[in-house]
Amino acid sequence: MSCEYLKKQQAYCEEKYRIGQYERWDYDQSTGKLIFSSKGIQKLIIDYEEVGSVSLKSNTWLWAWDNSYIEEKVKKDIIKVRGYGIKRGFESLLNAKWSADIVDGWDMAAISAYILKAKGVYRVPGRDNKLFSFMLFKKITVIDSLPQKEIVK
Repeated sequence: MSCEYLKKQQAYCEEKYRIGQYERWDYDQSTGKLIFSSKGIQKLIIDYEEVGSVSLKSNTWLWAWDNSYIEEKVKKDIIKVRGYGIKRGFESLLNAKWSADIVDGWDMAAISAYILKAKGVYRVPGRDNKLFSFMLFKKITVIDSLPQKEIVK
């Protein structure tokens, strides 16, 4: 059910917002914004929530709610997913760190997206392509629809 939900959300984001077609992306934990741009011009601003990350070095998943490197602003809602896991005895949702691969990362992102009713997910690679973070889309704003004063600098 959660995978189907995420597939529909991702297809919608790709069609409506052209996610994946921009030249560049940047994010800022202090603002909670994921920004997509092309030719130096911002195109989308997404309010995001960190889900967690998969390390291909250690072959582990780490939930954002237990990651001290992630600011509170972008992990305040993900704890609800842990609560869901506690109520239902779903070990993968309540244990902070466990053996995992990239498919597990997508599964945790899909479950989180379903529970939190996210608009989509973005997988962010680390510098060495050995660590991948998953971010939920909470709110998507097309830059053309913003007054100039609201554009993130």
